[in-house]
Amino acid sequence: MIILFSILNLAVILLFRTILIIIFGLATYQICLTTFKQSISKENKVSILDKYSSVIPYWLPLLEGSMNFGMRVISQYPKQILLLYNKYILPLLEIYIAYPMLAFVVFFLLYYLFIRLDRPIQTSSFVRFNIFQAILLFLINSVLGASYKSLPIEFRSSFVGLAMTNILFLFTLSTIFYSVVKSIEGKYPQIPIISEAVKMQISDIN
Repeated sequence: MIILFSILNLAVILLFRTILIIIFGLATYQICLTTFKQSISKENKVSILDKYSSVIPYWLPLLEGSMNFGMRVISQYPKQILLLYNKYILPLLEIYIAYPMLAFVVFFLLYYLFIRLDRPIQTSSFVRFNIFQAILLFLINSVLGASYKSLPIEFRSSFVGLAMTNILFLFTLSTIFYSVVKSIEGKYPQIPIISEAVKMQISDIN
């Protein structure tokens, strides 16, 4: 029974590693392809500034998802990903964890400055769309994280619990990478349900 459990656990870990490598590979390929196309394109509807400004807010759900799920399973991922995580995400994550109110301050500032109708900062609908989508992803990760932490520790430490953690972390990574790639392309990321909710609030989307 113990041997079977170990084999299943190893199989799940290998599966998640493979999926993550594929996601990273596709994201890297898409970014490189998009950059090349943009370099030879004469017409671009979304400015470079808007594209890369739209990427920044996605740090918020990334840190929230990393805190809730990533820290528990990141050691199982390939060494290269672990090195990137430790170099770029972990330092910010330590600050994020040390000051838990910081996330909500950033959340309210983003909403106040960019989303509400009488916002003080006027920016393009493309940037506002991505900011609002990042906010929704942050809220979803917060709710999922709180729900997950309310489960018994025995369940969270079990095979099923670790598998669930991996799935939730992959959900966080995949939605953020997809959104970042689409933002760099100058296209609106289309995440089912979430993007539709954003469009209902951002009325000036073409």
